[in-house]
Amino acid sequence: MKFKTFLIVVFISLIVIFSIQNVEITDIKFLFWKLSISRVLIILGSFAIGILVGVLISMKKKYLKKDSNG
Repeated sequence: MKFKTFLIVVFISLIVIFSIQNVEITDIKFLFWKLSISRVLIILGSFAIGILVGVLISMKKKYLKKDSNG
């Protein structure tokens, strides 16, 4: 098995274990809203938002660098 495939299998296994251990419902309060949502969805959603913000900042830096050179 290739090393990259092995890492993907390990990462997916860790996500599944993490999800099984964090299925409790947690209340989220923000301003006037109150949501009851699974803890794993909160954590994974926060992670996804962080990745999105990082990608957008990286794209902006690349765009500004390319624009200043041209």
